[in-house]
Amino acid sequence: MIFFLADTPDGWGIPGIHGPFAEDELDGYVQSGVYLIRGRDGNLLVDSGNWTIPEHNNGMGDFLVDLLDKEKKPLKYIFITHFHYDHVGNAAMLKKRYGAQVVCHPHDRPIIEDPMIVTRRENITRFGITPEAMLEDFNLEPGESFGLSDPDIVRKYWNFPVEVDHAVNDGDILDLGDIELEVVHLPGHCPGHVGLWNPATRTLYPGDLLHYPTPLGPYPIGDAKAHSRSIQRCLDLKPDLLLEGHGLSAYSQPSSRRRLLHMQSQQNDTQARALFVLQRERRPLTISELLPEVMPVKTELNYTVSTGKGERYCYAEACVQTHLLWLIEQGRVERIKERGKISFAAKP
Repeated sequence: MIFFLADTPDGWGIPGIHGPFAEDELDGYVQSGVYLIRGRDGNLLVDSGNWTIPEHNNGMGDFLVDLLDKEKKPLKYIFITHFHYDHVGNAAMLKKRYGAQVVCHPHDRPIIEDPMIVTRRENITRFGITPEAMLEDFNLEPGESFGLSDPDIVRKYWNFPVEVDHAVNDGDILDLGDIELEVVHLPGHCPGHVGLWNPATRTLYPGDLLHYPTPLGPYPIGDAKAHSRSIQRCLDLKPDLLLEGHGLSAYSQPSSRRRLLHMQSQQNDTQARALFVLQRERRPLTISELLPEVMPVKTELNYTVSTGKGERYCYAEACVQTHLLWLIEQGRVERIKERGKISFAAKP
């Protein structure tokens, strides 16, 4: 697989590929962006790209090793923006090879250290909710799961645990000697989603803040209200460079602002469309009934995945659900449970 490498004011970057089909999740065409920040006392790597396995020999690991072996300074930190497998896949290998310290937010630490937790109840109960309560809004049939939680799939393709050395919170500083990088907590995409801000070059590394549709997981794993605040947090920083987890990013303050405003518009439009359809229909609708009009245009990750008994648009449905729950908090929508079925209706 060919990767595109570019210089940045802080070091270098590899844009992350994200394919538009379900098969891309299993054949390597989902890669996080990976960025190197050079410092006087050592370097920092933002995320680590995806795995390489024998049947899909197109991961980023070998490419990263070739680059990092040429660096004059040691790799001091591997900064993991969040637990998703395309960001963590090579972290354990790189930590072992270079002796770097792995850093992440405490909310995502358990799943980074044990990826198989996504197949167990404790991944949900640690946030104070049961899996049944979290998934009730989706009207699953008995025996159905939601999203890719098959233990065999996770074990084969996602299970690359790495021991975390430091958990960091919003405002913490990672010191590279001549550079102080500020941790920016950007929840919404997932609870422990963090970015990095370099005020010296006004470069922001926002992880997957700008991936859409997001949030990808049902509430409380995904949180539309928190995500909206995270977008505004980045707008307030006024970055000159926006180096994202996926895509080619933005390379000036005006273009970075436009990119963030575009994501803000996508999120606002998702919520506005959901409310409009509910107001127009004047009757309760399920998430599945809302989905075709809330997301009428196919976007990345807006495809069906196996539930164990059938297929659902799990990622897109989760995004819609998080916005509906925010509308309920605003007093504009109500959640209705009748005969064991959950639907949503606009309030008069």
